[in-house]
Parts: sequence; C-alpha cells; structure tokens
Amino acid sequence: MTAAMSIPLAADLGRVAAAGEASPYDDVRLALLDALLVAKRDNQLDHEVWQAAFEHAARSLRMRVLEKAERELRAAAAISRYPSGRLATLLPDAEGADALLHRLLAEGMPLERFEGLTDTDATRHERALAIESAWEGAVTVAALESARWSARAQEISAWQRPRRPLWIASGLILTLAVLLAAWLGGQLPAPDWFAPVARFWWSLPWP
Repeated sequence: MTAAMSIPLAADLGRVAAAGEASPYDDVRLALLDALLVAKRDNQLDHEVWQAAFEHAARSLRMRVLEKAERELRAAAAISRYPSGRLATLLPDAEGADALLHRLLAEGMPLERFEGLTDTDATRHERALAIESAWEGAVTVAALESARWSARAQEISAWQRPRRPLWIASGLILTLAVLLAAWLGGQLPAPDWFAPVARFWWSLPWP
C-alpha cells in the first residue's frame, strides 16, 4: 500500500468532510469532497487535482451567488414596480462576476505553496488543512457578497416612484383649468388668441 493510500483522506479534510449545519452551499462542498476522494481512490491526488477541485468549487460558488442575486433583484423590482431600465444597470454583470471569482480564488492561495511536492501522508495532511481554510474563506466571501445583494434587493423592494413630478404636473393642470374657467367666465380678460376658443365653447348646445 502506498503512502498516498494509507490514511483516509476524509479524516484530514475536517469541516470540508463534516456535515455540520445546513448550508446553501452544501452541494458545492460535497462536489469538492467527491473530487478529492475519487482522486485519492485512483491514487492521483497530485497538486493539480487539489487546485482544480478548489477552482471548480469557487466557480460554483460564484454562479450560486449571482443567480440568487438576480432572482432577488427581479423579485424585488416586481414588488415595487422598479423601472426596468434602472434595474438592468443594477443586475450582476460580467465585470462584477470576474471580480467575485478573483476574490474567491484568492482564498485558495495557500494551496500554491504545495506545487511540485509529491503526495505523502504529511503533504496530504497539510494540503487538506489548506483547502479546508480555503473553503471556509471562500464561503465567507460568498456569504458576504450574497448579503450585499440581498440588501440591494431590499432597497429596490422599498423603492417608491418619485411623487414630485406628479405633484408639479397636477398643479400645472389645476392652474390651467382655473385660468381657462376664468377666461371663459369673464372673471379675467382673455388674450386675443383665446377668443375663437371662447366663441366655440359658448356656441355649444349647453343644457
């Protein structure tokens, strides 16, 4: 039996392998765990496998966060009737997605120090500790980003259409109506251009 196969990997992976409290990212964690356990079973647990497993998990976290964010923003906009044009500028975009991925991948930097090292019990244990720390850091980044989007969704949900333009328009219409009535009733002298309108108005067959 080789050194790479002598100790169960799950014991080294700590909280990555432990169920713990329910998390919205449990399926991502299990996919990360499965990739490492399969590689361990096949005796192919080299550095590239660890790195690729974490990078795949980071990309999955990014997708999960941004999909949830878009759902929440669209649902909030439907509640408040937020303008679709303004909503489009607030939805997750490619630039924001890339920035989030870089932040998630940065949590896996401790794995880089094992590049070029062979898989032994000692190095595998250290790698497992590094990926456990990387996973917890990535989950923290994802949770903070998700909370930021949720806060934005709450702001959109509470949004109300500005009332000042409506008040101004209503005031102008009311003022114009009063002025027209005064011109028609003779309370105010009407301008010359209004005379044909007044004649037409009083020529109607009023009851």
